[in-house]
Amino acid sequence: MRHFILSLGLALSASSFIAVPQAHAEQLPEVKQYSVQDFFTHPVYNGVIISPTGKYFAIKSTEGINDAIFIFDREEQKLASKFSFGEYQRFSNIRWVNDERIIFTGRKFVGYLDDRGSPPSLYAANADGSNRRELIRWGQSGWTMLSSLPNDKEHILIGKLYGGERGMFAHKLNVDDGRTYYHDDQPDKPGQLLADNSGELRASFSYEETSDDEFGKGTFYLNYKPHESDEWKKFHIDAFDEGGSLGFSGFSKDNRYAYVTADFDTKTRALYQFDTATEEFKQLYNNEIADLSGVIFGSDGNPIAVESMPGKIERHYLTDGSDVEIVQALTDAFGGEQVEITSTTADGKLAVVQVTSDVNPGQYYLFDLETLEAKFIASPYPTIAASDMATVQPITVTARDGLELQGYLTLPNGYTQNKHGALPTIVNVHGGPHGPRDTWGFVPENQFFANRGYAVLQINFRGSGGYGDDFLEAGYGKWGREMQDDVTDATLWAIEEGYAAEDRICIYGGSYGGYASLMGVIREPDLYQCSVGYVGVYSLPVMKRWGDIPKRESGRRYLDHVLGTDEEVLKANSPAHNVDKIKVPLYIVHGTEDVRVPMEQYEALTEALEKEGIPYQSMLKAEGHGYQIEENRFELYESLEAFFDKHIGAE
Repeated sequence: MRHFILSLGLALSASSFIAVPQAHAEQLPEVKQYSVQDFFTHPVYNGVIISPTGKYFAIKSTEGINDAIFIFDREEQKLASKFSFGEYQRFSNIRWVNDERIIFTGRKFVGYLDDRGSPPSLYAANADGSNRRELIRWGQSGWTMLSSLPNDKEHILIGKLYGGERGMFAHKLNVDDGRTYYHDDQPDKPGQLLADNSGELRASFSYEETSDDEFGKGTFYLNYKPHESDEWKKFHIDAFDEGGSLGFSGFSKDNRYAYVTADFDTKTRALYQFDTATEEFKQLYNNEIADLSGVIFGSDGNPIAVESMPGKIERHYLTDGSDVEIVQALTDAFGGEQVEITSTTADGKLAVVQVTSDVNPGQYYLFDLETLEAKFIASPYPTIAASDMATVQPITVTARDGLELQGYLTLPNGYTQNKHGALPTIVNVHGGPHGPRDTWGFVPENQFFANRGYAVLQINFRGSGGYGDDFLEAGYGKWGREMQDDVTDATLWAIEEGYAAEDRICIYGGSYGGYASLMGVIREPDLYQCSVGYVGVYSLPVMKRWGDIPKRESGRRYLDHVLGTDEEVLKANSPAHNVDKIKVPLYIVHGTEDVRVPMEQYEALTEALEKEGIPYQSMLKAEGHGYQIEENRFELYESLEAFFDKHIGAE
């Protein structure tokens, strides 16, 4: 029996062939021009999970502004049921809890850039669509999944989260009727509880702040049950107290070893093995540039490989043997593309795998782990052919102060530098900014721009996630300054390397990226020929007062920490207070229902522009933090194409 877990979190369209005219040394080759709808229609299949017996697929789909779940009966080859829950309801964490019942998280997202949305609820339904119910709602206490309790088909183990110093407490939850039962075997005031492979609570992480003035410098504890013991024991590592991070990956099959990711003696997050019998912490692997992004466990319950993404996705094997051979064979079977196992049957014979790459938007296959045969299930983007897409090239840029930055350059299909020379370029700045990062893979909007003949430049500026806490914290208090310089330095690099035509560059981004797009043309008025701000932050003083973040005390403390508190400094680094320096065309896009970056931001900027007599193009839709309605998405990207063509397109 083999069990594999990967933790991370074709029909062609009838499109026409066109020649994209360019003012380069040589024109780009003819490319198939895909429609806006090809790239921005919501994917019909964006998650496939096989049931324990292999009888059903649970398939997540997006229909307009709602997610839906389809239960497909593989034996009968027909749809067993389908359901969705109202406008803007999105589903995640779909899993089978027994042979006939699924659970999943549902929450409201108003805007595709909204990474929080409404509080989540946990739902359940039978494969035939019966007994659909909300099991638990995020209310006075939150909740998190701890274990599916493999030996109990009626219950799962959840942790209820309480505010203040109360921490988390474990409860059994009946997946049929929603009743909860307190689990009395747990340590005092746990901040996070961890269950082993059998569902027994075996470890707890807790953190205590010691000073209101020193954010992130409290005390970290690990409570655990020693191997083959029922008594809780407290363990403390001094290095955790200096802002270190700690995450749980899993237990060995015999539940003796806990595998955690931490950075208490490394620059980036590494994989460690904690021996619950001896209290020995052993480092298994560390990538010096990037945090670990995934751990692959083999049939014996031990990790066999880890993955990280300094540029492209890199896999490092920790051992050898039959499990490694099968994982490698699975990767080789798909030409070295990224393969993620989404689920397996209980007997370990069948697995659903998702295959993706920079040019492949994804396909789902049913993979036989004994015969190594794969059968195609579905594709999220069935009209797109990988052979027509643009390659994504990892890049390394050295900032002016010597800090090494990682990023990506998406180049049009068929582009060769020595033939085609410098390209009109879109500098696409990611949102967040603290925590998110750009990654190697298929990005619909970048592929759309490249399909129209543009190079797309992305840079993970200081403050981005994924490269260790020091890199993340290097952006705190640096909005509009060093963070912006990183974007400028990446743009100058692209010009110097001959990829970007220096007189045909536009800067674009959403959320924080919208902020950086406006600050880019304020700080560097001669570097860019146009700027697009999409649901962007334009006034840091307004950000401290309006939106969903400053509504909470924790949110206000966070903003003080990453932005600072000096009002004059905040104004000096706000686009709305510096519009007199802008001298290029602007396009400002916003959602009137945005609660993350509310209309006060749009109004602060546009009122300042109008006061100075600076023209701008704008689009307003009754949307949230990023457009979700397909018709609005189509209109937006059609208008972006026209804007870029007018200001940096073909001459």
